[in-house]
Amino acid sequence: MKMITIGYHGLGRGSIMELTGVKKSTTTPITKADVVKQLKKLKLADLDLLVVYANLEAFDYIIGGAQTIVEAIYEVTGYLTTIVMPAHSIHQSCPTFFDEALPKKWKELMVKHTPAYNESLSPILSGEVAEAFARMPRVYRSAHPVASYLASGRKAAWFMSGHQLGSMFGEQSPVQKLYAQDAKVLCLGIDYNQLTALHLAEYYADCRPKKMHEAIVNREGEAKLAEFEDLAFDSTSFNEIGAAYEAANHEVPVFEIGKTTCKLVDYRTLIDFATDYLKAK
Repeated sequence: MKMITIGYHGLGRGSIMELTGVKKSTTTPITKADVVKQLKKLKLADLDLLVVYANLEAFDYIIGGAQTIVEAIYEVTGYLTTIVMPAHSIHQSCPTFFDEALPKKWKELMVKHTPAYNESLSPILSGEVAEAFARMPRVYRSAHPVASYLASGRKAAWFMSGHQLGSMFGEQSPVQKLYAQDAKVLCLGIDYNQLTALHLAEYYADCRPKKMHEAIVNREGEAKLAEFEDLAFDSTSFNEIGAAYEAANHEVPVFEIGKTTCKLVDYRTLIDFATDYLKAK
């Protein structure tokens, strides 16, 4: 784990060129003031710990895109709240997850030449909001080559430390610490099945078999293939769990930014419910 500084990386996926198109359904663009107005209703400034999962593509046109959302979150929470976001990097560092459309004969070559996970350089596949967040000052990234997280704020370094290979979402991972520290999860345009932090419940429920995973990591200055055992994760029931959680009258503030539904969820309560739900299944 180390503090990262990420500069402008050119026009690619999620670039400003892709954000210039306006959806046909858009009648009025969303401004930062619109986002701030809705977030203030949640009293986020009173929170010590906030986890943010955001899908920019779920929104109608937001002026300023991901930067607007990140700035709005900071404006509402202030800079004392510890903010955490996912920063997963599956395809760049884990041969197991290579695109199945690629020729199988390429795999050995790709494993040999894939660069090792680098906290400062490895791409973030958790969306444009997480990418924008990573460019903020004093943001830390955890050391896991597949399931890394980002954090800023008073406890950021501690939350990102000690993220071990064989515990993507389990003991001593950022999400286990979030559970222990009673975090709230801000879901901006995402479903429960996109909430990777829910995988913690699979550990607590002891309901998944284990399997071997692999990743390209830095070993003594060289990129090496590392194999490690962890759970065979399965998120297919997460939307079902989320619907049951809300139906059980747990308090989940729901609001809209533009036409997009967003939620604030108590993480510990959700994990406890999901753990019992998975055990029952």
